[in-house]
Amino acid sequence: MIRRHCWSVAILAALVTTVQVTAARAEDEDARALLQRVVDAAPKVPFVAKVKLSSTSRGWTRDLQLSHKRLNDNEEGSFMEVTSPQDVKGTRFLLLDRSDGSSVQYIFVPAVRRAIQISAETRKQQFLGSDFYVYDLAKPNLDAYTHSFVGEEDIAGRHSKLIQSVAKNPENELYSKTVLAVDPTDLVIVRSQLFDSKGKLLKVWTNEKLEKIDGQWTPVRQRMSNVQDSTDSLLEITEIHYNAEVPDELFTKGYLTR
Repeated sequence: MIRRHCWSVAILAALVTTVQVTAARAEDEDARALLQRVVDAAPKVPFVAKVKLSSTSRGWTRDLQLSHKRLNDNEEGSFMEVTSPQDVKGTRFLLLDRSDGSSVQYIFVPAVRRAIQISAETRKQQFLGSDFYVYDLAKPNLDAYTHSFVGEEDIAGRHSKLIQSVAKNPENELYSKTVLAVDPTDLVIVRSQLFDSKGKLLKVWTNEKLEKIDGQWTPVRQRMSNVQDSTDSLLEITEIHYNAEVPDELFTKGYLTR
C-alpha cells in the first residue's frame, strides 16, 4: 500500500519519495510484463519431440516421446509417454495448462492400468525420479507471484535481466520465490534459481543449450541441479518437429488408458 505524505513533511522530500515509489511500481509492472512476453513468445504451433531424461548423479536414463498442442485460446496440452527403460515403459503423463492457472495433470501407471489425477502434493514429488518436479513441468501462474527487477547479469553470452518472483501465498506454492535470468532480446529464460519455503536456495535450473529450430528458440538441453542434495538431472531434446500433425484425442484422459 502507498501511504500519502502529510503536509508537515518537506515538499522536496515528499517529491523525491513519490518519484521513487512511482518508479518502483512501474518497474514491478515492467518485470511482470517482460515475463508475460516470454510466455507469449513460446511456440504456438503443435510439435512432437523425442526427449532424454537422465540423472548424472544417479546413473540412469529415461526416453520419452512428447506431443504438444494449443487446444484453444485458454488451454494447451502436453502428452508424454516413457518408451524406455522397460521398468517404467508405458508410463504416461497428460498436462493441461490453462490461462487462469487451474492446470490439471494426470498420470497413467501400467501396473495399475488407470489414469490418476495428480494431486497438489504429488506435484511436489520428483518427476520419474529426477531433480525436476511435476510442478516444474506446468506453466507458471504469473498472478500467483509479485515480480520485480533485482539486477542484471551476463550468462552464457546473453545479457539478462534478473526478475525476482515472490509467492503471494507461499503455502500454496512449492517455491517461496524464484529469481529468473531473462534475455529480453530473444525472450528466453536462461536460468532460474528456486528457493524453498524457508527462503534457502533449493535448485538451479539452467538452459544450457538453445537452438533456433524452424524459427523457434528451443531449449535443447536443460539442467536441474538440487544444491541441497548435490544431485542434478539433464533434460535433452534429441529430435523435434514443429507444425506436426497432433490429434486432439491425445489430450484426453481416455487416451491415457488406451
